[in-house]
Amino acid sequence: MSTATAGPVGQSGAPTGWPTRRVLIILLVLSAVLNVCFLAGAAWTRLHAPARWADLEQRYQRMAAELNLEPQQRAGFDAYAAAMRTRTEKMHEQVAPLVNAAWEEIAKPQPDAAQVMRLFDEAAEKRREFQREATARTVDFLAILSPAQRSKFIAIAHERRARWLRPH
Repeated sequence: MSTATAGPVGQSGAPTGWPTRRVLIILLVLSAVLNVCFLAGAAWTRLHAPARWADLEQRYQRMAAELNLEPQQRAGFDAYAAAMRTRTEKMHEQVAPLVNAAWEEIAKPQPDAAQVMRLFDEAAEKRREFQREATARTVDFLAILSPAQRSKFIAIAHERRARWLRPH
């Protein structure tokens, strides 16, 4: 039997060369493609990050259009939306440092559990304050709407909440 027809043979007598190189080349190409896809995805998410306030602003504009507000109601709605935006921003400014401090404490080698709970409780209390204020402002705004507009507002709010609570 001749080894010339079987291709190159290594020291162990097993064929070497092209089949092994083919597998290596395929793995390298696959790795490069996956890396490029990962980098492209990371770049895309950075470049196309959702604009939080633009989205909120669009939601307010869409809601105002769906409610078919009269001029006086529209002024009330604009004041309501502005107050909600301002209060939400203020809440985030107050809560973020508390949550960050809690996570910094958790990251310590010997975290103080009582301190962590105090920080999270304080953040939760700030959120509850926002919810109380938001509820009062919403009830005040709803008072200037007709019953049909009020029902429509509630339906829109429920729809938004249902999407937010939907399991991912």
